[in-house]
Amino acid sequence: MPSERRKLAGFVREAAMAKLYASQVAQKVSGSAIEWMGGMGFVREGLAEKYWRDSKIGAIYEGTSNIQLKTIVKLLQKEYKQH
Repeated sequence: MPSERRKLAGFVREAAMAKLYASQVAQKVSGSAIEWMGGMGFVREGLAEKYWRDSKIGAIYEGTSNIQLKTIVKLLQKEYKQH
C-alpha cells in the first residue's frame, strides 16, 4: 500500500495544474458567453448564468485557485531543489 501511495503522490502537481487551468478556462468562457449575450446572459432562465455560477463555485469547491497555485509552486520548488 505505501508504494502505491507514493506512485499516486507523483500526480499532485499535475492534478493541481489541471484543476487551476480548468477553473480559469471555465470562468473565462462562461464570462465571455455572458458578455456576448448582453443582458440576457444574466437571466436565470439562460444557461450562461448557470455555467458562470458553476465555474465560480468550482474554483472554490475543488480547492481555491490560490491554494492550487501554492501547491504548484511548493512542489516545483521542491523538485528543483533536488536538481
